[in-house]
Amino acid sequence: MSEKTVHKSSTPHGLRTPHKYPSALSDELDVLNDLSVQLYPTGRAWYKPEGGTFENFHRAINVSFARYIQELETLINGTFPDNDKFTKKDALLWEYRLGLITNENIDLEIRKKALLRKIGHPNNIRARQNGNFIESQLRLLGFDVFVHENTIPYKNPSRILAENLLELQHEDSVQHGNSTQHGSGNFSVVANSIEEVESYAVGDDNLRATFFIGGATLGEYATVPRERLREFKELVIKLKPAHLVAFTFINYL
Repeated sequence: MSEKTVHKSSTPHGLRTPHKYPSALSDELDVLNDLSVQLYPTGRAWYKPEGGTFENFHRAINVSFARYIQELETLINGTFPDNDKFTKKDALLWEYRLGLITNENIDLEIRKKALLRKIGHPNNIRARQNGNFIESQLRLLGFDVFVHENTIPYKNPSRILAENLLELQHEDSVQHGNSTQHGSGNFSVVANSIEEVESYAVGDDNLRATFFIGGATLGEYATVPRERLREFKELVIKLKPAHLVAFTFINYL
């Protein structure tokens, strides 16, 4: 019986072994060729000798399938920014499609996070207008800032800075030398524009429609790279409720 088998009893594929090639193959084409063989019965009539007409026929067909698989993988890898094969060229294309600011000086991993955040942005979910959500999205993209609500009694930035200054004046470690400045107007607003300087008057009667972005403690300053200023402001405008204005305690360096 074993002498009548295709692979003979002396081979690893002989007696009591199905007439199939090994499944540990190196590339898509070999995998497809192996799978095509498994669709046929195991009798001698369906033997596919290596380099024979039967094998070459399937290899010619499977070349198209292998190319299709490779193109599909390339398409998927270039569509979803969650893999190492997502390139700067892919990022540039999807930033254009999604309306994001392109800054090629930023690390690709940060740009991928920005794209994932945009793709996964929730729709019609009230929680996205919460200060914690806005803060999480800003920090997700590498902005080391914190969001603080303006609660009763409502305060404007000048009052907050003045209160912080008053506390510092009575600390033992504070020196009031000639180079010390005690001004209270070093803050900006983010309302409707991504320009570096935005002129927008809120008024003390409308402070309930404001919030603060800055350091870990209200009134402390955070730092944002100047090259990412427009990106930062655009993200704040997109995240915040349209009627709110953000007072920012931020140094753009």
